[in-house]
Amino acid sequence: MYEVEVKVRMPHAEMKNDLIESGAVFSGTEEQKDTYFNSPDRDFAKTDEALRIRNVNGEGELTYKGKKIDKVSKTRPEYNSPVDADEMEQILLALGYFVSGAVNKRREVYKWNRFTIGFDDVEGLGEFVEVESDLRDASSGTEIQNEVKRIFEFLGKYGLSEKDSITTSYLEMVLEKQKK
Repeated sequence: MYEVEVKVRMPHAEMKNDLIESGAVFSGTEEQKDTYFNSPDRDFAKTDEALRIRNVNGEGELTYKGKKIDKVSKTRPEYNSPVDADEMEQILLALGYFVSGAVNKRREVYKWNRFTIGFDDVEGLGEFVEVESDLRDASSGTEIQNEVKRIFEFLGKYGLSEKDSITTSYLEMVLEKQKK
């Protein structure tokens, strides 16, 4: 599966109110606690990969994210599986993986047309919006790029364009902030 995703920094109120008026469906609020791991044999920061355990309201999920496929979005192959978060962490640590960082955020999720829109309040970083679309059977790069284009058309209604896209991960931002 490919997760086609664009992240922007913006206050939530305007877009959220507009989406509600447009008939978006509120899916819920999640308290997400993400623990990221690095490999004993390669540095995921250098290979543009991610391995994390996400704990959402007490439910665990293991996610592997492959390399991003373009420079304007966060589109990449992604694989997810439900897990017992504590047990999976112990397995990864026993295999030599190590914790590289953590990100905590509150996400309000809305569904609108083909998009999932997450209004993120990230601890220590502030407010962001992520617009996502999952392409389970993407057979071509053209299909993926068309979906990226649709997301930017949607964001254009709010005065946002490719130049506003943030491809840096929350983890990278948190780690950079900790260095200062």
